[in-house]
Amino acid sequence: MRENKIFDYEIVSNKLIAPKMYEMVLSGPSSWVKPGMFIEIQVPGKLLRRPMCVCDYDDKTITIVYYLVGEGTNYMSKMLPGQKLNILYDLGNHFNIVDNKDIVLISGVCGLTSIHSLAKELKKLNKNFTVVLSFHDKSEVFYVDKFKKLTDNVIITTDNGSMGFKGNTIEALNYYNLLNHYYYACGSNRLMKAVATNCKNNGQLSLEARMGCGYGVCMGCSIHTKHGPKRICKEGPIFEGEDILWETID
Repeated sequence: MRENKIFDYEIVSNKLIAPKMYEMVLSGPSSWVKPGMFIEIQVPGKLLRRPMCVCDYDDKTITIVYYLVGEGTNYMSKMLPGQKLNILYDLGNHFNIVDNKDIVLISGVCGLTSIHSLAKELKKLNKNFTVVLSFHDKSEVFYVDKFKKLTDNVIITTDNGSMGFKGNTIEALNYYNLLNHYYYACGSNRLMKAVATNCKNNGQLSLEARMGCGYGVCMGCSIHTKHGPKRICKEGPIFEGEDILWETID
């Protein structure tokens, strides 16, 4: 059983990278990180911590990407290098690398963060893979150059066709003959349900939830699976797509 860990991470950088989207680099423990794992940030003055997936990491830092959605993230966006954030870390499970030659990584706008760290790991292991990044409009697009350093197979989709493929994620997967690939996915529950029910093979996905505690005590992020109730923060956030009882999830 893993012990919950807390550390005051120091902000190295904090910058706007797309409309309402910020990237924050934090100095602190990073050896624990595996693709898909997350942290819980204590925002000063707020009762509940904010869950954030680790987007990138090295020997000394971790990187998160966050979207401005309320007072907590708005406060974070104004923080400066040298300031510190109290962080509960080493949380959740992680993506498992499969021995499969046909792999596709799928993400919505916010899900991109989890997929990026996985792409770096696959690159280290010399795996061939395709990345499908879905946005509403070209103004939202970010991190494409980072993905192109990891694979030549990067597909951009936008709902309005302002950049890349015009259409939704499933339409793109079908058009590029990727529905038979083993998938790794992260994004909204609506997107994850679409991926799991339309892809021909099983895969792994990261679920989003409002996590009250981050380590399984409050039971607020419980879902129904074929193996009984599971907590997204504790048994997840990574699950096998075929194990989720999707009719129970909004």
